[in-house]
Amino acid sequence: MSKSVFIFSVILFVILIALSNYTVQFSINQWLTYGALVYPVTFLMTDILGEKYPKKDVLRVVKYGIVLAIIPTLMISNFRIALASIGTFAVVQLLDVHIFHTLKEKLEKLWWLRNNASTMTSQFFDTILFFTLAFSFVMPFDKIVHLIVGDYAVKIVIALLDTPIFYLLAIKLKDFSFKKSIA
Repeated sequence: MSKSVFIFSVILFVILIALSNYTVQFSINQWLTYGALVYPVTFLMTDILGEKYPKKDVLRVVKYGIVLAIIPTLMISNFRIALASIGTFAVVQLLDVHIFHTLKEKLEKLWWLRNNASTMTSQFFDTILFFTLAFSFVMPFDKIVHLIVGDYAVKIVIALLDTPIFYLLAIKLKDFSFKKSIA
């Protein structure tokens, strides 16, 4: 992974994490927060990077993104939400990268499966862990369950809808370079 791709990816992770942590504080309805619309992009991003780069490079992007997102997240969101989010993100994004690369090794031709299975599995744990840590003892349990169900349902839909984007950016354009396009 080039230095410019690494830096761009880390900065994008920091922005997406901070924006997700800010927007999760605002409900769309009793089942959903605005964070559910932003956060899934981080999983698409790790999958695209995972298709193009070795696991160690993707993990490095994730780790730097997490560390650098701590300060902006603490500045723009509730402390409890910030800690729950950063902790959950650290665990779940690492899980996503490992699942993705395991499926890539074992089922090389099934690009759609590794994209969706890694994302949906990781986001399942992410949703339960985050909402439980962030809102237990400050929100009624039934409200937390509503948010978990609504948030995860939206994440599944977004994961399915981002499959063509993954295909285009990670599979179809896998070997594309600017030099090839002008030759």
